[in-house]
Amino acid sequence: MFQTRGAVKFLAPAFAAGLALAATPLAAQPRQGTGTRDGASINGVDQTHQVDCEGRPAEVSGSGNRINFVGDCPGLTVNGVDNQISIILPPGADLRVSGVDNVVSWRVRGNGKPRISVQGVDNQVRPSR
Repeated sequence: MFQTRGAVKFLAPAFAAGLALAATPLAAQPRQGTGTRDGASINGVDQTHQVDCEGRPAEVSGSGNRINFVGDCPGLTVNGVDNQISIILPPGADLRVSGVDNVVSWRVRGNGKPRISVQGVDNQVRPSR
């Protein structure tokens, strides 16, 4: 006959591992947002991208986007709610942020700072560490 104790000992860990994978919280899964991306211009909701600007100004509009701009980005404009952006800019580049609860972390290639303009409520624009 079939010995249930032996089967339970063998199957229980596999079952528990399957449950753990199936119960992965949604927050830990990649965000699958909606919107558009045209070069270095992002428009939409809950998108996550790493974008090479390829010499074009970076633009983000919408909400809940998580964007990491790399490459040659001559400037950045952010408009929306709860976007998190990181970017490397040349000295003196325009960095414009408007909206609510946006967080922009920037670094400058070389010496200097960007020209920063912040409007809206609770936006944070700070140098990255």
